[in-house]
Amino acid sequence: MTLDLVGTRKWSFLFSGITALVAVVVLAIPPMFRPGIEFTAGSTALIRFTEPVTAERLQAAYADLGHGEARIQQTSGSEFLIRTRELQVPPGSFTEPAAPITAGQVPTGPAPVEVVGTLQAGSAGATGTIDLVDLDRTAGCKLGTQKLGTAAAGARVDVAEVIANCDGAAVYRVVTSDASGYVAAKDIRDFQAKPKEAAPEPDRGERTVIEKGLRERLGTFEVREFSSVSATVSRVTVRNTAIAVAVATLFIMVYIAFAFASLPRPMRYGACAVVALLHDVVITLGMFSLFSKLFHVEVNLMFVTGLLTVIGFSVHDTIVVYDRIRENVRQSPQAPFASNVNAALVQTIARSINTSTTVLLTVATMLLLGGTTIASFLLVIFVGVAAGTYSSIGIASQLLVAWEEGDLERLAFWRRTPAEQPAG
Repeated sequence: MTLDLVGTRKWSFLFSGITALVAVVVLAIPPMFRPGIEFTAGSTALIRFTEPVTAERLQAAYADLGHGEARIQQTSGSEFLIRTRELQVPPGSFTEPAAPITAGQVPTGPAPVEVVGTLQAGSAGATGTIDLVDLDRTAGCKLGTQKLGTAAAGARVDVAEVIANCDGAAVYRVVTSDASGYVAAKDIRDFQAKPKEAAPEPDRGERTVIEKGLRERLGTFEVREFSSVSATVSRVTVRNTAIAVAVATLFIMVYIAFAFASLPRPMRYGACAVVALLHDVVITLGMFSLFSKLFHVEVNLMFVTGLLTVIGFSVHDTIVVYDRIRENVRQSPQAPFASNVNAALVQTIARSINTSTTVLLTVATMLLLGGTTIASFLLVIFVGVAAGTYSSIGIASQLLVAWEEGDLERLAFWRRTPAEQPAG
């Protein structure tokens, strides 16, 4: 028994219409989306606290610092993504995500010398030079016999290391302009330890003020990422995004019409594919708007990337069915067009569902295990692929049959006034 998918097109159109209408209603409820930093001027910071901190305390701290507009999203544990108005910060204040350190990774290059104090070479009254020798650590700690350099007696030199008990006495690692070695306590005098000074915090404008205030209120934290986008850049991003979607849609329609030029009325194929594509986009936008309202998911450039990917995936599924329709029309040119389309749908439905299911399982796994950076992209892909699989079966091909059999003309005929209807 052959499935009559084409015969159910009215129900498919009804389901699609209701779903699209619900998506439009969701979009109409403000806020439509929560725009990310790429689409509105602002600054974002990803920070991780050492001690447990709640989002409520962090929100209160930002309000105390004059940033009550801050939007705070807890990503995991004590890590938060904070969005504020555009902060005035000098160049060099931006922070890229820190790369994790691999276990057992050894830093390369010479280790920097840290001066811990100074001393005078030679004991009281000594003249000439003092030998700087190596240190033997193989059997406890003992001064070696290999001469590494010299220091003038009475000269004040830097000390890089102090070993309090080495073979029963203190030993100092002395650093001069051309040598570095160890000397015993009996061969030095007037050691002065260097007082430890806290490194001055760089001036990063408003970012410095906020970070200092957060440390005073909530404790230490690590800035994992900090970025800022101006209003000019955000306007350019919005414009380029709209142009990218419009150009992609236009080229898809022209390409499909060209690819199926051997069939009668090839522009219909392109038009129906675009209608299915718009259906997928509306459904995806509606679902993402719902996610934005419920879970505070932001629309960013990853969202745009995902939307363009959905457009490509939707058209790919539709072309697979169209290609089968073309083969069926060539093999059975005398058969009704609806029969050829129905056969094409039956022949490709298993392939479409299996392919999409594989993609959806992969995306779902990445959503559960992946980070927040690509969450927007994955959500769009998940919804878009599901909608695209349905539209290639229930909209694009079905709409071709409705157009061929005059369903659209009859719909227009029903809408005519009695005076416009033909007589007889």
